[in-house]
Amino acid sequence: MTAEAPRGAVIVGVHPDQCVAVVLEAARLADALERPLVCAYVTEDSYLTEWDRADVREEASLHPADVASAEEGIARELAAAIATALAPSGGRPQPAWTLRILAGDPGKALARIGAELDARLLVVGTRGRGVEPALEEWLGGSVAAHLARDQVRPVVVVPTHGVIGERLAPPR
Repeated sequence: MTAEAPRGAVIVGVHPDQCVAVVLEAARLADALERPLVCAYVTEDSYLTEWDRADVREEASLHPADVASAEEGIARELAAAIATALAPSGGRPQPAWTLRILAGDPGKALARIGAELDARLLVVGTRGRGVEPALEEWLGGSVAAHLARDQVRPVVVVPTHGVIGERLAPPR
């Protein structure tokens, strides 16, 4: 994991229970584009950040001052899982990557960090199939759809339905 994220990075949205394939695809794209990788985790308890004034909201979203201890634990687990997923293997070196903790609505927070870092592109995964993912999408909408509709930079959506494999961290 590197200390800073240079401009032009590839940003991938990460969360507990996300398929590792999303991070691996983002790392492949970052490598092909010769860009660093930024893994962005939007804390689950921070949606109300969107109710703040625009100037306060942007700062709080991109650089949250108060992160609950449970969220810090999740971020540590995600960082360990990402490091394991991106570990060197088969002659492939570990890419340079950073984990950023964000706040607010996931689609809007990812768009804001994309603007802050002048991201080359944003990468997100699809939700799984079943009743719970369908209900979440119906209530909150799809992060991928929000980004694709409102974003000025390219958005890559990695399909994960039907992918049987490792998850970044157990769901909470």
